[in-house]
Formats: sequence, structure tokens, C-alpha cells
Amino acid sequence: MRTLLLHTLILCLSGLLHGQTGDYVVPDYKGAAESFFSLSDSTLRAEVGSFTFTGSIIGLSGKVPLRQFELQSITHHTITLGLDDLRVHVSRAPFFAEMHRIDYFGPQNYVYRIDGRFFWGFDGSLPRHRLVNVHLFKGDQRLSLPNRAFRDIFEPNFCSRRGLFSRHECYTKAFLSEDGRRIYIHMQNSRVPSLYEVTWIIVDGQYVGRVVDYAY
Repeated sequence: MRTLLLHTLILCLSGLLHGQTGDYVVPDYKGAAESFFSLSDSTLRAEVGSFTFTGSIIGLSGKVPLRQFELQSITHHTITLGLDDLRVHVSRAPFFAEMHRIDYFGPQNYVYRIDGRFFWGFDGSLPRHRLVNVHLFKGDQRLSLPNRAFRDIFEPNFCSRRGLFSRHECYTKAFLSEDGRRIYIHMQNSRVPSLYEVTWIIVDGQYVGRVVDYAY
């Protein structure tokens, strides 16, 4: 599987190498620090592995019972998920290149970095959409994820459906642990061959970090 190969390369080379058209490679320094394989906490590892693609390839899919949020509303730019008195609200907006610093690589003008950072999106291309905010509401209380949690996350996917009257298939999800202490906000973004997944982890009402991996 590509995911395992990618992380093997990351660990061995301290940077993933993507082959590109021509006689050069583009180093990808997003690195292994936020990979699922870097999770040392056994509880987080088991719970994140139960719903992620990465977890499924090592046999963790569905192993831990989590409560999943339901879709409450969706527009082209927003999605809201809910469970009991909890709500997750995610917003996206068009990406305008002229408002950002873009670094290119090689004669093919491969998009290398955005605003000085390596990014998750469609590899080598300018994004079409960016995330604006990710909020968690509990009653009247609101937790807003810090900008650093999603500033390099592009090409977000919300939901799709095959027909006008068919149910939505959502790529943005949220889960609550059985003891109610941990909330996971999960997105599967972009498209093959750059499909990736990001999971933001909230413990006892505090954002503690994220997990990001390729997802095919």
C-alpha cells in the first residue's frame, strides 16, 4: 500500500521524495511527525485507527466503538455536524493565489510551498479551496481550532451524492469517545493521487494536535 511505503521512506530519508516529470525529484518535508504511526498514546491510536484509512490497513477499522456525529446542514461553503449538545462547524472558501506567496519548483512550475509552508492538497498544483475555520460548539461554549491547525490544509471535501434524492456520502466526519472525553474531527480531502486524511484531536475540551496521512 502506498501509505506504508510513504511512511517507510519518510522514516528512512527524513523527507518523502515524489518523482516528477523530468530528471528531478521534489522533496516533501511534511514529514512523519504528524503521521498516525507517530501516535504513542495507545488510546488515541486505537480510536483514530478505528475510523481512518491508515488504521484500516493495519486492521484497526471499527475496533473501538465511537459515537458518530450526524450531518445537520451543508452548503457549498459550510458543513455542520451534530451529536447531543455538540456541534462541529467547518467553513471553506475559494483560494486566491494572489493573496499568498507561492514557491515553485523546477521547469514544470510544480507548486512547492504556500506562504513558506509545505502543504496538503493536490500535489504540485494551486488549490481551489482553503479552510476558513473549524469550530466545536458545546451548548453556548465554542472552541475554535487555531489557524496553525489547518493553514496548510487545502482542497477540503465535505459531502457528495450520486443522485438528487440519494443520501449524502460525507468525507467530513466527527466522532465522540465512549467516555465523552475525546472528540475527533476527520476529513478526507483532495483526490487521487493526492488523497489524504486529517484528524484533529480534542481532549477534555482542548485541541491537542492532529494526525495527517495520505489515504489510498
